[in-house]
Amino acid sequence: MKNYFYHIKIFLYRSSVLILLFCLSRFLFYLFNVSYFESINTTELIKIMFFGIRFDISALYYFNLIFIVLSLIPGNYKNNKSYQRILILLFLIINSSLLALNFVDTKFFDFEHKRLTADIFSSEWLGEDFITLLPAFIKDYWYLIIIWVALSFGLYKLYPKINSSKIPKDNFNFIGILKQSGVFVLLMSIGLVFGRGGFQLKPLRVIHAAEYTSAKDIPLVLNTPFTILKSLGTKSVKPSKYYSKDDLDSVYSPIINYKHDDIKKDNIVIIILESFSREYIGTLNNRSGYTPFLDSLIENSLVFTRAFANGKRSMEALPSIMAGLPALTDETYITSKYSSNKINSIATELDKLGYHTSFFHGGKNGTMGFDKFVKIAGFHKYYGKNEYPTDKDYDGNWGIYDEEYLQYFSTKLSEFKEPFFTSVFTLTSHHPYEIPEKYKGKFPIGTLNIHESIGYTDYSLKKFFETAKKADWYNNTLFIITADHTAQAESYYYNNQLGNYAIPIILFHPSDSSFKGKSSIIAQQADLFPTIINYIGINDSIICFGNSLFEEKENHFTVNYINGIFQLIEDHFLLQFNGNKSVAFYDIDKDSLLQNNMINDSLLMLKYEKKLKGIIQSYQERLVNNRLTLN
Repeated sequence: MKNYFYHIKIFLYRSSVLILLFCLSRFLFYLFNVSYFESINTTELIKIMFFGIRFDISALYYFNLIFIVLSLIPGNYKNNKSYQRILILLFLIINSSLLALNFVDTKFFDFEHKRLTADIFSSEWLGEDFITLLPAFIKDYWYLIIIWVALSFGLYKLYPKINSSKIPKDNFNFIGILKQSGVFVLLMSIGLVFGRGGFQLKPLRVIHAAEYTSAKDIPLVLNTPFTILKSLGTKSVKPSKYYSKDDLDSVYSPIINYKHDDIKKDNIVIIILESFSREYIGTLNNRSGYTPFLDSLIENSLVFTRAFANGKRSMEALPSIMAGLPALTDETYITSKYSSNKINSIATELDKLGYHTSFFHGGKNGTMGFDKFVKIAGFHKYYGKNEYPTDKDYDGNWGIYDEEYLQYFSTKLSEFKEPFFTSVFTLTSHHPYEIPEKYKGKFPIGTLNIHESIGYTDYSLKKFFETAKKADWYNNTLFIITADHTAQAESYYYNNQLGNYAIPIILFHPSDSSFKGKSSIIAQQADLFPTIINYIGINDSIICFGNSLFEEKENHFTVNYINGIFQLIEDHFLLQFNGNKSVAFYDIDKDSLLQNNMINDSLLMLKYEKKLKGIIQSYQERLVNNRLTLN
């Protein structure tokens, strides 16, 4: 047995090396994203680092299961040098790959503020865009590759190798086999407990990280291999059952009924700006920003100063904006098994009035599944990079530069028969934030690498409106300007779970003076669908998880979901709910930095928890049962 215990000891040393390097990768994750996690003090950081080991061990157990079995299986053949070479090869390949996932997330986290999940293996991730952008990511983040190589080399150097001169000699007889087999079963049983994260009823999940920190800081407790592992195969949504069928509609119903006497057939143009956080707009922050044109347009627009995105990804923005479907599941609607569901949308409703409907995106056709979604959403025509007349304006990464594409967009609108509904999605303010060479030095560089491209997109918008003003359709058009999601942030407010979703929603009409001023009602992307239907004057009933922004008496709210936490913002409160219980409750008027958790103020909190449960259940049931329309 001494021989067997020697190999157990070597295995434990090897496991310790892995845990140590995973802890180091978590600390590096923290350092590279310290501005996001700046509210964490030293004591909290130590606590997170310690409890994060629980999630590290779970991931390492499952991914290294073959290595573990081969390291602990009974028998003296483990002394063989060739056998040990196989073990070290397995060890290095598996665990250097796991570390690589952590390092990819170290910078990718900057874009989505969540750990990567299994959808990185989807065609939307590993498609042509990924291949095109890979060189740019390598160029920008080469230092992470060097750190990863160094840690992988550390794996090799720190890997304890067996010393044949120190291996005790055992007689491997029948009794020895029985003893080793008994210890092996015991060790594998203990390993299984570590793998499932303990003796709790359900195996360790992403949501368990909320036990150790705030919702905002959950990604620091986790590791990327764990979140990928736990999201594998999570294709189906199991609806929550908080209320009976009869009670649910009284708690929350997404059915909106509109009855009007008059219909106005104004053109509708939605401009979706890539990664345009509210923080970048000076007028909305009482300071200088990077958007002089938008600042001037806002002076003659109706602006919602407390507007929020429903998700953190471009693919989550389109269903929210076009169909009033917020991102409330782990997998994006566009990539989910429910993406072929029948839905109502701005396009389907305006089609009934004879509107020409179209969607424009200068990216490669098929990017992020936009072309498929807008077809399902009832748009007549999709325009992508393939439809753009020349490649000379290609940015070499995503698609056509914003200035040229917005000019093309304006030209195409002049070809359409009125009334029309259309939307354009910009792209230059996406990583790698490359602007045309002729404009280098024209816009403020700022403190974040996105700032210069924000200035360029703002300038492109200015040129678009200068061209559009000359068109016959211009004065009969409602322009809605918003963003798909937020991006990098400077201030603590825009890095917390409130400001992290803060985007612009701007309504501008050249010939309607009622579209002027600032509104402080809570607004979300999902409100744009009913807002447009209400404005046009359609008499219909729709399914939508939002409210018209023209109905000020409505209980306006916004909902989000990230890292296993649902979030509701309503009135001047923010509630965070993990699917079973509320975990945080803030008064955002008095505490915009979310430092005073009022979770014990249960009487007030329960009002908002009840509504959030109703929204979650209604959304999930309608999604699963394909009841996102009324006919």
